[in-house]
Amino acid sequence: MPKDQHNSPLASRGGQEWMLWFGRASQHLPDVHRAFQFLESSCELLDSVEDADLKSRPRKLKQLINRFVGQARCPSAQSCERIAVRTQILDGWLQSELQRHQDPNLLVELGAHGLQKLLTICEGADDKHGFLLKAVREFTRDWLNIVSSRIDNPIERAHLVYPVAMLDQAGLVDPSWWWKQIALCDRHTVLGLLELEINEMNEMQPTSNVSWRSFDKRWRRLRVRALLEYLGDKRLLAELLRKSAVDDFEAVVAVRMLRDAGRSREAIVQAEQWLRALPRSPVLAEALFDLYTNDGWDEEALALAVTHYGYDPNPVWVERLGRLVSPAAKAQVKVWKKHQTV
Repeated sequence: MPKDQHNSPLASRGGQEWMLWFGRASQHLPDVHRAFQFLESSCELLDSVEDADLKSRPRKLKQLINRFVGQARCPSAQSCERIAVRTQILDGWLQSELQRHQDPNLLVELGAHGLQKLLTICEGADDKHGFLLKAVREFTRDWLNIVSSRIDNPIERAHLVYPVAMLDQAGLVDPSWWWKQIALCDRHTVLGLLELEINEMNEMQPTSNVSWRSFDKRWRRLRVRALLEYLGDKRLLAELLRKSAVDDFEAVVAVRMLRDAGRSREAIVQAEQWLRALPRSPVLAEALFDLYTNDGWDEEALALAVTHYGYDPNPVWVERLGRLVSPAAKAQVKVWKKHQTV
């Protein structure tokens, strides 16, 4: 919606004239009638000075937004066009009310509520012409600009932006828009919200029989991972990966991240646990071998190499064991090389 005010003969007409025109038109246009009802009711609530209205105002305004936007799930292409128009109207209403010096905190909160509704509706929408996507992106950009310019407290900004950003799991809006805004929020608050979410996640166990269903449950975790990688927090990223690995390759990434986060002993314990569940995993065994050698556990590394060479006489184990300085490791390498030449 254009933000500049166009010079038009209609601009000289007062509110009463617009009320009359809008009201008459809405009687014959259902979508216009829906918009007119929303605008009329929302303005009435914002202008009210009654104590009862002040207390219930946020709840009632959110209910109005719910009714206006609708409850559509996987809407058709035609419905997407109508919802796109409602999105533009909601965006314009929000900005016009801000210009009237209304409570910015309330209006930003209402914008967040509307965006959360729209992001949910967009998942699975048949938006083949891209009308809804374009409207939601424009609304998101305007809302983020309002947040950055009107909400000075970085802690409040974190609580506003984080839940909306994490709901956009389908990536309707460029992630960099969200991450850049979140990076401007209070870092401790953001990391606290992330840690709370990670702690509430169920721990997944790596398996050799990975199904698409396993991956389908992880969209939220992938979103959290993307944000943590942007913020560069190794501690929480390591914990997230530890709780989210579905196969041995992801388990390897997790234990290496635990090591990089300064949790090498915990990485060893975790790798040993996963290797007991997947005893023939070569990639997990190689990762555990590296952890053993980095911490000086040469005897454990030797035993692991012997076991997995027995499963699969891969030359990689000869090379790995050859890097150990212990006499037992060198003797074992000689035995393997002797068998290879026979």
